[in-house]
Amino acid sequence: MITFAHDGEVKAYESITTATAIGFTSTYFRYPSDFGAPMKAALITVETADIRFTMDGTTPTTTATTAIGHLMVSGQSYVVRGWENIRNFKCVNAVGSSGAVIKCSFFY
Repeated sequence: MITFAHDGEVKAYESITTATAIGFTSTYFRYPSDFGAPMKAALITVETADIRFTMDGTTPTTTATTAIGHLMVSGQSYVVRGWENIRNFKCVNAVGSSGAVIKCSFFY
């Protein structure tokens, strides 16, 4: 079992549909009620369809033979840690069909 106490407290959530390459909504990067405290981590869970994701600012792609990004299959979870990784996170549906859905919980 993974615990997230060292990552702060969950204070925000969003659901993202990845029809095109997309990252976290920028208004979540800082939590306004805590004097603009930066996000420490983001727990993502793939709900519908596989995704490809990057954290270096590169745009992930769906091209089968030359795909860019890490593959994450439906049902898997991952914790994105680090300010730059969170700001640069992007994901896209792993195939060119309809978008995948990921659920995100943000730690501050």
